[in-house]
Amino acid sequence: MSDLERFSLGGTTVAARLAENYEVTVLLVEAGSDNRTDKIVYDIYAYSQAFGTDLDWAWPTDQGKTMRGGKTLGGSTSINGAHYTRGMQAQYDAWTTLLETSAADADWDWEGILGYMQKSEAFSAPNSQQAAKGAESVADYHGLSGPVQVTYPDAMYGGPEQPDFINSIVNLTGIEHCPDVNGGGSNCVLMTPLTIDWHDSDHRSSSCQAYLTPVESQRTNWLTLTEHLVRISVKRTASGIEFAPSSGGSTRYAATALKEIIVAAGAIQSPALLQLSGIGDSSLLNSLDIGTNLDMKGVGRNLQEQTMNSLGAGGNFDYGGEGPSDCIAYPNIHQVFGWNKIALQVAVDQLNDSSVRSNWAVSQSASADSQAALEKNYEVQAGLILNGNAPIVELFYDTGYPELTYIGIDLWQLLPFSRGNVSITTTDPFTRPAVNVNYFGVGWDLDVQVASARLAHRIIASPTLSSLSTGETVPGTRVVPNTNGNFGSDQDWKSWISDPSVGFSAVNHAIGTAPMMRQELGGVVDAHAHLSATLYGVAEKAADIIRASN
Repeated sequence: MSDLERFSLGGTTVAARLAENYEVTVLLVEAGSDNRTDKIVYDIYAYSQAFGTDLDWAWPTDQGKTMRGGKTLGGSTSINGAHYTRGMQAQYDAWTTLLETSAADADWDWEGILGYMQKSEAFSAPNSQQAAKGAESVADYHGLSGPVQVTYPDAMYGGPEQPDFINSIVNLTGIEHCPDVNGGGSNCVLMTPLTIDWHDSDHRSSSCQAYLTPVESQRTNWLTLTEHLVRISVKRTASGIEFAPSSGGSTRYAATALKEIIVAAGAIQSPALLQLSGIGDSSLLNSLDIGTNLDMKGVGRNLQEQTMNSLGAGGNFDYGGEGPSDCIAYPNIHQVFGWNKIALQVAVDQLNDSSVRSNWAVSQSASADSQAALEKNYEVQAGLILNGNAPIVELFYDTGYPELTYIGIDLWQLLPFSRGNVSITTTDPFTRPAVNVNYFGVGWDLDVQVASARLAHRIIASPTLSSLSTGETVPGTRVVPNTNGNFGSDQDWKSWISDPSVGFSAVNHAIGTAPMMRQELGGVVDAHAHLSATLYGVAEKAADIIRASN
């Protein structure tokens, strides 16, 4: 029996592809329940209602912040905001520089992964009503016959707010207004599609709805077990799994793997599962009296998470629809800092200076395989920002949020240099791991957050969006005064961003704790094994690799 423990979209995707071969038996184990018929899952307009319920892992992190994740069949694809975007081509291509030299021909670059992203996708171009509201697309970027439905909502906002946001940021920064972000060039502003199914009243197209529901009655070789947690059994190699009801207790079951065990439990639970199974940093495992089956210090380290703040203003306009909001800008370093040439030069100089990056690596080395490994990662990351035109922040136009506002802009940095870690604290599999994100552990990250908040403030106050505003209320000029034309001092912005009661939150985009790269850089997986578009492609490619090896 081929056994799979899953949390994120990858598990369902790989399971579905492997189960296409009826000679292969697949077991998919999910910690949460099957909530596909629950309105807070299938109704995209119920987004965030699952937060704080049994469908949410709700991991506590440092600074009192909570990180959300889907504890339900389909993982976070069942409770997320459903926006469908891909990254920069240069970022995918840079991935190959971190792999073993023997993996140079494994095609983990843009050209190698694009076809798999398209394979997973069933894109529906905007209809005339959606096009009139600003929705656009480029046909060549998309797949048409995959399982995951991608399109624009019928009730998308048609008022002036999203077009005016686009006009304002284009006029302020010179950023391009592009028709489609999914062709490898994401430094632009645009209307984005969502993973929703127009054939099914715009209901959510989660990984389980896309890959499992259509074949559930046919694939008798695919067993899905919900409400169970897993530990891997190791006898020289991974040989099976031990699993137990998620509700707790002493009952245990076992299954033997005749082929592979595939861990696809997300950036928080995957390293926890591996550590409980004796795979990880031996010093951590020894402290808990767990026998070390494989000493891999990278397991649970290199955690990267983004930080969100939201600005809001009153308004005097008709939304022109129900949404959801689907207008996003991805500015680069010059567009974020560019209004202040001195601040821009300081930001660029820091990234260019290897000694500065080295100091950052020293400060974050406890959450990395080594200082040298982190310096190499920083070199690649800085190069993407400085030479690859990679966006450093996402500005998400959010109609009606924060609460009691009309105009809203959510912002978060895209490429933080701060690093955190995930580690178990007990051998009890029902205890959630400790999650230390180390928010703003590198000062450059806070500088980006400040510059981004200032840019959002300027967008709200600039034509044409300003014509819809009755004044900024979050944080508002009483909290961040606009004195001497500086659009708020750095210190005032930092105080608001870090305020424990109203400041930043986690974005729930955690990555990096079981990375695919060279082991000396902290890699856990080799190359022969809002994120969702890329992860679907990675899972599709991984399934092909596994099938080819068998």
